Amino acid sequence: MADDQTPTRIGFLVDGNPDSDLLTALYEFDELGVRVKVPYLVDADDRSRWWSQGVMFMDDVDRTRYSYDPPTEFDYYDNEGSVALIGCRSGPGERRFGGTTPAAGVGVINARYAVEGSWAAAHYLKPNGFRSEMDGLGQWLGYSALSSVVKYKKDDGRSYEFSTTAKQVEAMRLARSMNLSAVARAVGSGHQTPDVTYRSRVFLETFMKSGRDWDEHLALHKAVRSLLRLAAWKPINFQSHEVASLKETVTINGQGKQTWSKVRTAVTGIAPSSWNTTDRFLFTYKDIGRVGLGKWLQLMNDYSRGLEPLVRLLDLEGATIDAHMSQIGIAVEGIGYQSLIESGNTPAAANNVKVKARVDHLLNEVAGCYAFDTTFAQDFTDSYNSVKHANRAVVSPQAKFDHYREGVRLLRAWVAVKVGMPASLVATRW
Repeated sequence: MADDQTPTRIGFLVDGNPDSDLLTALYEFDELGVRVKVPYLVDADDRSRWWSQGVMFMDDVDRTRYSYDPPTEFDYYDNEGSVALIGCRSGPGERRFGGTTPAAGVGVINARYAVEGSWAAAHYLKPNGFRSEMDGLGQWLGYSALSSVVKYKKDDGRSYEFSTTAKQVEAMRLARSMNLSAVARAVGSGHQTPDVTYRSRVFLETFMKSGRDWDEHLALHKAVRSLLRLAAWKPINFQSHEVASLKETVTINGQGKQTWSKVRTAVTGIAPSSWNTTDRFLFTYKDIGRVGLGKWLQLMNDYSRGLEPLVRLLDLEGATIDAHMSQIGIAVEGIGYQSLIESGNTPAAANNVKVKARVDHLLNEVAGCYAFDTTFAQDFTDSYNSVKHANRAVVSPQAKFDHYREGVRLLRAWVAVKVGMPASLVATRW
């Protein structure tokens, strides 16, 4: 749901065909996605065929004379501004026949992304820049557009003066891949209220002179979010996105400045911030630096079959312990398999290694990070197999929960070591 604009707007849709009339459209977005609803007259506009699934037309039986799919991009505009709709496809449609009035219908067009304030949808087929705001990013990076100073008076040491300064800060370079960096900007409540508040908004940014597919940008942003999730063991979410095109710049004081436009989408699971002052990271950017972040990006490429299920455990809120145990088992098997190959095993040999031996292998890799019980490898294997195989001995829910919790600790410790944390330092963070 929008936080700064009306979530439902009425305007016009341009389909890219200079010979076509404008379409009246209702633009809206929510947690399910971005869409426009288009009213039409069935017999007066061939574009009504976009919502004719299951309908046979006698003038085009083989569906070759007309288009039955909407364009993949649209430009929408109304009294609030323009919106580029990217990745469009037809949704459901309803139509009415009969009576004395012309047959009418309403069709839905779903869009993967909406770029608000854009000049043209064609500029955003392959964006040059993409920004993501996410929970805890500034805290993890130790990066802010605000600086605070407390000055104590010398006489009693108790009276003090507190000041906060909002200032422009240099971008923080994070990785070479797509010029990955962090940018920060300060926002405030203004001067019209008795209480003035300031906030530093930190964004992850990718930017390339040659445009890249949306998914290429998002892959890096999601990878960093996954690292933050593992470091905090909390469902870190995106709060907002912005996008940039080198075809859309403005001139200020004789210099071209890049514009950034707000993105609406349900693709990334945008949610309100839930970070609070009691949350802690197992490791931060200060601990691992650019080298460690680079190692993580490589791990996400090499160990995706195990790391993806591990990260997605944080999306299983409300699921049974069996569901959690099953997924952590998949993660252990996937990470253990790839780690065995990196240790010198052939893929065939690694594939033949049983679950317990894979756990033992990972325990060796995190030696010194945490004092696991000597029976943990077998206990974890028994719990996982009790869920995976109906003919195995039943394990109590409490025991499965304990083994699940320790399995998560094992894999988080493994990630911490792999990105450069000394085992002795990891041991102090639990």
